[in-house]
Amino acid sequence: MTTVLDSDRALENEAEDQFGFVGMAKRLAPSIVEASKGDGMVIGLEGRWGSGKTSLLNFLRTELVAAENEGIHTITIAPWLNGDTSSMVASLLEPMTAILKTKEDEIAAAGGEQQNAAKEQIAEVGKLLRDYGPKTARRIASVANVAGYFIPGGQLVGDALGAVGNAADQLMPSGPTPSELKQKIAQKIQELDVGFVVILDDLDRLEPEQAVEVVRLVRSVADFPRVAYLMCYDREVLAQALKTGLKVADGDLFLQKIVQLTFNIPLPEPFDLRTQFRDEAKAIYAEVMGTDADGELLNDLGSAVDREGMGLSTPREVKLALNSIRFVFPQVKDDVYFPDFCRLHLIKTTNYKLYQWLEVYLSVRSVLVTGDATVASDEKAKMGEQLKTLLPSKGPDSGRSIWSLSRFIPGVADVEEAEKRVFNTMNSAAVSEAITLKRLGSPLHYRFYFALTGPKTVMPDDDFNGLLALARANVVQLTIRLTEEVMKRRSSGKTWFEHVLNRLDDECIAGLDEAQLVGIVKALSGMMDAAMAEDGEQRAFSLSLDGIANMVIKSCLMRLHGLNPETQAETVRQIAREGQAINWLVGKFFRSQLFRHGKVGNEADSPDQWEISDEVLNEAIEILKARVSEQATKELIPNLPDISAYLYGWLNITEDDQAIDWVREYSETDEGFLSILNHLRGWSMSDKVYYPLSKETVERFLDWDDTAKRLDDLKDGKFADQVAELQLAISQSRH
Repeated sequence: MTTVLDSDRALENEAEDQFGFVGMAKRLAPSIVEASKGDGMVIGLEGRWGSGKTSLLNFLRTELVAAENEGIHTITIAPWLNGDTSSMVASLLEPMTAILKTKEDEIAAAGGEQQNAAKEQIAEVGKLLRDYGPKTARRIASVANVAGYFIPGGQLVGDALGAVGNAADQLMPSGPTPSELKQKIAQKIQELDVGFVVILDDLDRLEPEQAVEVVRLVRSVADFPRVAYLMCYDREVLAQALKTGLKVADGDLFLQKIVQLTFNIPLPEPFDLRTQFRDEAKAIYAEVMGTDADGELLNDLGSAVDREGMGLSTPREVKLALNSIRFVFPQVKDDVYFPDFCRLHLIKTTNYKLYQWLEVYLSVRSVLVTGDATVASDEKAKMGEQLKTLLPSKGPDSGRSIWSLSRFIPGVADVEEAEKRVFNTMNSAAVSEAITLKRLGSPLHYRFYFALTGPKTVMPDDDFNGLLALARANVVQLTIRLTEEVMKRRSSGKTWFEHVLNRLDDECIAGLDEAQLVGIVKALSGMMDAAMAEDGEQRAFSLSLDGIANMVIKSCLMRLHGLNPETQAETVRQIAREGQAINWLVGKFFRSQLFRHGKVGNEADSPDQWEISDEVLNEAIEILKARVSEQATKELIPNLPDISAYLYGWLNITEDDQAIDWVREYSETDEGFLSILNHLRGWSMSDKVYYPLSKETVERFLDWDDTAKRLDDLKDGKFADQVAELQLAISQSRH
């Protein structure tokens, strides 16, 4: 299956080779065989981690098997698996001894005088090797004692390793020294028609001390004739290990003295890595989604791989990125946009710090978009500077440029001022498109890309779409649900109802049908008083809740008028007649319509901006005149969430003294009098929030002098605290 994780094991099957390693192996093998027929050679196979060194070695082993007919045998050692240097030496000498023993048996079976002589010679070499191994291994402690031979910062001595070996020889018991055994082995091997290719893989995984011992093995302990060492490593990593282990100034220079020739793993051809990634990504998509990627999605996937795939440099990076996609995409397939998902995992693999920056940026931006937070200028500048450091290139052709990032990450720009590089505004159409496609830049979906779940400050799509479905099918249930959302607070402190209103932007509303538009208008007209009661405070730097609802209902009515003017007119008349949110309808929505039509105030909007025609508005106002005059409606006023707004709306709708008469009648009791004054207080902000009570406001309903005198009369009684607060509010209004 395409979605089964790739274990990232080195290749062994030639049919799986996508980068030409088989061809390299076929051409390298003859040269390595020839190197093993001479005085000995150390060959370096160099390449970055993940570049395919071990895969190439596997194919080389296959090619070197054929060389056994020429008496050349291959031995593989994995030094990083050996626990100590004793087993490291043994892992070389024991296989050599075993190979010679096999050759000895073959000669013995053939018989003959010449064969017997060769057999004796091979047996002698085998014995020498068996004697040589333990003696060499025991030298390790002595070598450690003379490690000071390598002086930090001193001149690198070419024969340093041999000198260390000699120092150890002098400490050994009597008998043939390791150096004498080594000379005999070298002489005997030259006389035999046999050679060895010793492969040392993964040297870049070694600790510094282990790296030193491997170098000692190939350069001093076992540098026999007719033995070619093929060392496989990342040059930069091994050089650093040698620098640390040997305490030399330049590990790379030391490595050059050990390795006679090198072969570098070539870079893949320019588009090979991207082609592999794209082909496998398409296969993953097809298997998970049950359909092939096509159309705009396929084009965007190609663009994503071409740009963000520029950073791929090794086959391993391709596997890492694809494995991330295989592991996560099946779990979030319905909540992400696949090209963006691939983009992000390519960035995660090739530029991890940018991946981390994006997670922070998108999380902060999501709460900015939802209105749950603000970002200070210095924090913007800091993030802008970080972004430029991560993406220093300029121009549209570079995958490491802010311009390139801005193609799929909203709000970033390649400008000089660091503060203006981030958190720039987007038009509503772009935001809506990002949400609709569930792109990485969507404030509602970004977190699925990083955490497999949506942001806690955002309502899941299924829940929001459920509300839209209720708008079409069950307005009563929608009204109940919206009222419930008013009572729920998000982590930011704002209600989930406000979040729903914010998601009902122009782009969302433009996609709703006639029944849904009618349902939303009716539901809001039924529950907005409850919303104002729970969350109706004035806000210094953003629209109040009733203002946001006003924008939503106006947008719905405008859209509805375009679909069906008759349905829109009937809906307006119906909410005026039956809407339960009388406070909001009278004091907020219809009052604002009176101003827009020029029936109140002197700043009317042009008719082409009206949501409701003059004729329909007049009909609705006549309905409301009758409603506000009813005794049952008047009895609701003391419990309304914003009595002041209702009273002003009542004044504007009836254009008579009904509202004034009600206020004066209600103010006959001291409790009613003080309550009305409190509701008539305004709102302002300077060093803090104030609620002043102005003379102009009071005079709309009550006589000012009588009001002031009545407060003085009440200041020493049981209402003393309330009176003191109101008198302070009057004083504040004067300043």
